Amino acid sequence: MINLMICDDHQIVRDGLSQILGLYTDINVIKAVSTGESLIKELKNTQPEVLLLDISLPGRSGLEVLKQVKLLYPDIAVLILSMYPEDQFAIRMLKAGASSYLNKDTAPDTLVEAIRTIAIGGEYISKEVTNLLVGEVLRENEVLPHKILSDREYEVLLLIGQGQTITEISIKLHLSIKTISTYRTRLMAKLEINSNAELVKYMIRHGIIGAE
Repeated sequence: MINLMICDDHQIVRDGLSQILGLYTDINVIKAVSTGESLIKELKNTQPEVLLLDISLPGRSGLEVLKQVKLLYPDIAVLILSMYPEDQFAIRMLKAGASSYLNKDTAPDTLVEAIRTIAIGGEYISKEVTNLLVGEVLRENEVLPHKILSDREYEVLLLIGQGQTITEISIKLHLSIKTISTYRTRLMAKLEINSNAELVKYMIRHGIIGAE
């Protein structure tokens, strides 16, 4: 039996995943929580074999939570299940210790296959992520400005690229407008960019987002 926890801030996602995974007799969803803080609290009492973790969480980001989980409980296999396309976050998550990265559009059978694979110590790497890893190796000596952004700065960058305002981002990430503005100022300084329009052009040029 694979004991599994879910950490996602949307109740409909937590309930949906619990219902779907409950159909498989070898998977036991022991807890579903909405924040990284509540997850760390639960893990003090019970450690699952597998953790399904979202990236966009209120307060601390999923990437920050992943790093803490792997530091405190290195034997827990973490599967990142995110709305972000693979090319935006997969490499960062795998480098931080995730055993798999899947998009939330993934078919249930694929998700279950990934869970079973990482539960026994393996890694489940999709074709899309494999291509990204190959590209990363080929460009390993290339240091692009966006690669030196902090985890939260990078997440704010992606949300700006989606056209979200500072206010909308602050609501989504449960952080103050001042804090988001500070992240924006820092990331734009690191990228040597002065406007959102230039920021979007940069992201398109480096394949972080697609051109519409």
